[in-house]
Amino acid sequence: MSATSELTSTLDIGRVIREIFSVLGRNFATFALLAVIMTGVPTAILYGAQGAFLTTGDISAFFGPRLLWAVLGGLVAGVSGLILQAAIIHGTVADLNERPVSVADGLAAGLRAFLPLFGIAICLSIAVGLGFLLLIVPGVLMALAWCVAVPSYVIEQRGVFASFERSAELTRGSRGAIFGLFVLYFVAVLVVELVLGVVGGITNFITIGGFSPITRLVVMPLIQVIGALIGTTGAAVIYVELRRIKDGVGPKGLAAIFD
Repeated sequence: MSATSELTSTLDIGRVIREIFSVLGRNFATFALLAVIMTGVPTAILYGAQGAFLTTGDISAFFGPRLLWAVLGGLVAGVSGLILQAAIIHGTVADLNERPVSVADGLAAGLRAFLPLFGIAICLSIAVGLGFLLLIVPGVLMALAWCVAVPSYVIEQRGVFASFERSAELTRGSRGAIFGLFVLYFVAVLVVELVLGVVGGITNFITIGGFSPITRLVVMPLIQVIGALIGTTGAAVIYVELRRIKDGVGPKGLAAIFD
């Protein structure tokens, strides 16, 4: 039985974590391929273009063609990251509805939602960024309130600002638990970075200083891929759980996205 089918009235951190890894376990190959295409490759391009600067520390080596590639890589990473979010959210809801999950369907969902998600990303970045400038706490509160704005748009397609309102409505009363999940997520990503950083450190030592190609083209992209997989699947699962708690709607009630 799916964890989200059990009846509770509050967001259960343990249940969310179990569901995240259950969804990832059932769809690891599909989600991993999406993350590699949408996050890993752009990250590798970005760090590959920055290679001379990272290796030598000479900022002048970063200008010229490498700067252009770095800018393009950054833009592609941002755009593809939005598509990845929509793709994995779509795939998560499909999985919880016992429907087949495919790379093609995920990418199609991501491309359909791209422009509104771009608007959400800009608004969220500006608001949360300003909030962090105001002694950090307002930024944290806004990030918690709006953490399911993207799944709200992908699933309900209410519009950009309506998705922010919907997210605030859904997260109300559960933001303490969501904050706990955020902390666990950042700790998990830190552990991944430390473990993979050891590999990167060894290859850097072998190459006698600087950032080795393995670090730039494998280790750093892999860190981004793992973070994206867990973070995006987590946002989708949290959204589904909040819909169940707030609206009494389980995964089957979200199937309208496939019509």
